[in-house]
Amino acid sequence: MLSKIFKATGVRSAGFILMFASVLSYAAGMLRDRTLSHVFGATRLTDAYNAAFLIPDFLFNLFIAGALYTAFLPVYTSYLKEDVKEAEKIANTVLSFGAILLSVLGIIFVFLTPYLIPVIFSHVDAADHKLIIDMSQILLISPVIFCISNAIGTILMTHKHFIAYAFSGFFYNLGIIGGIFILHNQLGIYSAAVGAVIGALLHLLVRLLNLLVLPHKIKFNLALKHPGIIKIFVLIIPKTINLMTTQAYLWAYTIVGYTLAEGSIAAFNYARNLQSFPVSLFGIAFATAAFPFLSDHAHGNDEKSFSREFQTALEKILFFTIPATVGMLLLNREIVEIILKGGIFDQAAVTLTASCLLLFVISIPLESSVHLFARGFYAYKNTLTPMYIAIISTAVNIAVCVFAAKSIGVQAIGLAFLAGAFIQLLLLAIFIIKKLNYFNLKMFGYKMLKILSASCIMGAAVYMTPLILPQMNFLTAQIIRVIVGTLIFFMLAYLMRCPEIKFITLKRSGPPDTTS
Repeated sequence: MLSKIFKATGVRSAGFILMFASVLSYAAGMLRDRTLSHVFGATRLTDAYNAAFLIPDFLFNLFIAGALYTAFLPVYTSYLKEDVKEAEKIANTVLSFGAILLSVLGIIFVFLTPYLIPVIFSHVDAADHKLIIDMSQILLISPVIFCISNAIGTILMTHKHFIAYAFSGFFYNLGIIGGIFILHNQLGIYSAAVGAVIGALLHLLVRLLNLLVLPHKIKFNLALKHPGIIKIFVLIIPKTINLMTTQAYLWAYTIVGYTLAEGSIAAFNYARNLQSFPVSLFGIAFATAAFPFLSDHAHGNDEKSFSREFQTALEKILFFTIPATVGMLLLNREIVEIILKGGIFDQAAVTLTASCLLLFVISIPLESSVHLFARGFYAYKNTLTPMYIAIISTAVNIAVCVFAAKSIGVQAIGLAFLAGAFIQLLLLAIFIIKKLNYFNLKMFGYKMLKILSASCIMGAAVYMTPLILPQMNFLTAQIIRVIVGTLIFFMLAYLMRCPEIKFITLKRSGPPDTTS
């Protein structure tokens, strides 16, 4: 009974679960950022807090993160169809080896961090070095916890159990909020780092509870010579390099940010978190929901089903992210003021964050689509092509950031991210085209025309609304603008007979329309 509650029966139900969880997690994320901004603002303290994640995140991405998910899931899926015991052995080996590896590396880097931070941030004073070092050492506990949690999450995803996987992010944010709220008077900015560790434990706990309803039993295993494990390691290497490219430009953003105005690193992170909401809600949710099904089609060499599944997911992603981009562009500064302003987060911090957010917003449809295109390659166990493309896009990303920072300040980070996302999506699309023989390009273009038309009319309505409204409270006026824009977009989409509307109304949308 519990298994049926946790399990999704298709891409549509999985996507809905992940979208709902993203909304809830993002609500907690907004409260987390609001709590952090109100208590600590956009200052050297929050700059140090964000910088402290560099080394722990580097270790996490070195072996775990998306590498486990994208390399482990296709291999585990294929074994699960043929031999459940062998599949369980593979899963337990990955979990055991990952936990051991991250524990050893974590201990090593606890001792190395005091020497690395002054080298990485050579232009930062000693007081900030101490803040970054101390918080980095606290946060080094998290990669081990996330290693276990992500391995369990991949097992849940393979069995089409999405609920605990999706809602674990909500509990992670609650941990950070609780840490700041309860401990900030005693620990200062360190309360946020402690809260992040508590959040990681909650992230693991909710997935462990879901695992109890599956027949899979966790036990220590190190079958490192198993053919499936060797296959996963081969697949992980390029994916890990791919993830390291992300870490490379994040390191570049942080290092460059420390050469700009105080609070620039915090402003970039606040802006990135705001921009990531529609990406997580639509891009990652639909790409994640589609991935197990794309893997099934790829495993069965069913190109027709693969192409149609891919096209349906892409159309859903763009249906939601294009109007979200238009709306956020028009309400850029208002969003920052409503969510973050207050406490010691003053008007100067609002201006700094909004200027960075503006260019980040434009990348929303691009980044959202990248998640799906990359998973298209991973479904075919191809992690090399996305790796090469990620290296190229990262080089562009870093170059733009470094060279533009001197002339446009913190906006260079948003511009760099936009340039990198554009190059990455363009190259992924070029190289995956041979796997999409049944992709109906004419119908896709027709649907994009509808979406763009509805988004532009929606944007005009959002822009014009304040001109016809009487004077009213700032927050009320912005809420009305959002409601008006949302209603107009969905009304137009309904009139234009966009099939994605059926997703909102909880009706079955059926297979993608392949007629022209």
